Amino acid sequence: MGHVVVFGNQKGGVGKSTLAVLYTYWLAEIRRQSVCLIDLDAQANSSKSLRRFATGTGAIALFGEKETSVEMPSGQAIAIATVAGGKQLADVELAKPEVVIPAFRRQVICLARDFDTVVIDTPPALGLRMSAALIAATAAVCPIELEEYSIDGVTDMLKTIFGVRQRYNPRLRLAGIVLNRFNPHSLRQKSAMQELALNFREFVIPARISIRSAIPESLAEGLPVWQLPKSAARAASTEVMQAFELLQQRVEGDGEVVRAGTGGECGR
Repeated sequence: MGHVVVFGNQKGGVGKSTLAVLYTYWLAEIRRQSVCLIDLDAQANSSKSLRRFATGTGAIALFGEKETSVEMPSGQAIAIATVAGGKQLADVELAKPEVVIPAFRRQVICLARDFDTVVIDTPPALGLRMSAALIAATAAVCPIELEEYSIDGVTDMLKTIFGVRQRYNPRLRLAGIVLNRFNPHSLRQKSAMQELALNFREFVIPARISIRSAIPESLAEGLPVWQLPKSAARAASTEVMQAFELLQQRVEGDGEVVRAGTGGECGR
């Protein structure tokens, strides 16, 4: 079984999709893993950044009863498959939880048997899609921008993660809080960092990703930042790779990878 890693925060604008995409690239290119990224956000930003790895399958299909297969796109040097987001995902929030959540979990279990890692990018709000992702996951990553409202958002997100772990998914682990878009010259951010350290020290990944123009630039070109042929990308690449190395240690953790479900669920 592969890992199922959810990137989530109940506040938008913290770089969640950016980190989910970069992590997918990092796993596939640096760790040589096969990776399936599921985009559960109606804005589909992750899908756009990884459009050259599109499979033709939409994430909405994973909430249905019919088994959905995801094939690796041909002609690519690295093993990434993208299950696209889209506006129709908003309809999931109106569905019956007892139907769509077990269906999604079952489909993700199947994908975790076919890929080394399944990465799930979630919408910036608690709802059925966020809940389904966490119930299917083995690890959760919470990106945060060091602003007052972002601290509030991470507090809510941690309550959600631990609530899901306690009630629905004992295999779920918090891989860590990732400090993103850090401005070392901001007194406000330094104050927020002190608050974060005071309340959540054991959960914070000891690395920071600064505000770097090279990161959105690279994704706009459909490349990971370490492939961008600019000197400005080097510092960004160093920070991103350091953060992901530390994050991966926690994703793999001391415990077992999820053994979700039993044989026969996938029909394969």
